[in-house]
Amino acid sequence: MKGLMKIIGMILGILGLSAKATAKKKAKVKKIDVKKKTIKKAVKKVDTELKQVKKAQEKAKKPIKRKKIKDAESFLKDFAKK
Repeated sequence: MKGLMKIIGMILGILGLSAKATAKKKAKVKKIDVKKKTIKKAVKKVDTELKQVKKAQEKAKKPIKRKKIKDAESFLKDFAKK
């Protein structure tokens, strides 16, 4: 009987140690998951900024059509309004 109790005690002890080990592994995995989420957010933010910059570049590439100036007075009036 005593031998059986010792064996049961050893098994429970091993199970207890394995539970601690799995808890440590789960904690490491959780830390990695949190880092992955923050990195994904940062990448998403950079991608949106990159899209905005590319749109601005495309807009800047298009030539601006200028009005032909007929007389200086009308040009100066229009320029003063802006």
